[in-house]
Amino acid sequence: MKFKTLLGIVIFLVFTANVFADTIDDEEASESDVTTTSTSSSLTKDAIGDMLLQSVSLMGIPYHWGGNTPETGMDCSGFIRYVFKKSLGITLPRTANEMAKLGKRVSIDELQPGDLLFFNIHHLNSHMGMYIGDNKFIQSPHTGDRIKISELDDYWRSKLNGAKRIVAEDQDNKGNTTIEDYQDIDTEALPLASRVSRHKNKKHKHNSQTHKKAQIVDTPSHPTSNSSKVGYTKHKHKHKHKISHVDN
Repeated sequence: MKFKTLLGIVIFLVFTANVFADTIDDEEASESDVTTTSTSSSLTKDAIGDMLLQSVSLMGIPYHWGGNTPETGMDCSGFIRYVFKKSLGITLPRTANEMAKLGKRVSIDELQPGDLLFFNIHHLNSHMGMYIGDNKFIQSPHTGDRIKISELDDYWRSKLNGAKRIVAEDQDNKGNTTIEDYQDIDTEALPLASRVSRHKNKKHKHNSQTHKKAQIVDTPSHPTSNSSKVGYTKHKHKHKHKISHVDN
C-alpha cells in the first residue's frame, strides 16, 4: 500500500537524520531546507509525501517562541504552518488554537500521516505536532529543544485534546489517487482555550483595590471632636455597605 511505502521512506530518513542530529547547526538546517523544499500552488498525488519529507528536512532546527522560519527558529505552530505553506501552498492560521478550529476531526485510532495533533499542556491546544505514522509524530517542543520526532506514548496521549485532518490522499480500486482538502471545514472545532474567566477575575480584583484605596483616602487621620468621630463612623458604615453591595 502506498502509505506503507511512504512511511518506510520517512522512517529511513528519520534514522539517517538522527545519526547527524547532534552535528547539524542552524545554518546547515536552513540550507537543507532550501535544497529539499518543493513549493506547490496546487495539490498533487504526492502531496502528503511532500509534506512529510518537508517536515523531516527541518529536524534539528531550534525552537523559538513566535518563530516562523528555519533561519529564526520555529515554535510548534510556526513549524506546522511553514510545512503546510511550503509543501502544499496552504496558509493555516498562526496559532495552534486557531488551527484547531479547521479541518476534519479524526479519532486517535484513525490517524494517518499528515494529521495534526493538539495537546493540552498549559491550557487547551497550547501545543501541537504532526503525525507521521508508526505511532510517531514530529514537533517543535519547547525552548532549549529542537524539531524532532517523538513517540506518541502514554504521556502524550494523556495530553491529547484531539486530532484534525487538513488533507487526505485516497486511492480507488484502480489505483487512481485523489487529494481531498478539508481546510474549509469549520464546523468540527476541537475544545478551544478561553481566557474570559481570567479577565473577569482580574476586573473584580481591580475593583476591590479601587474601593480599598477609596476607604483609605476617606479615613480622617486626626478627628478633633466627638461630633467628627460620629460623622466619620457614619461615613465609614455607609462606605462598607456600598462595598458589600458591589461585591454581591
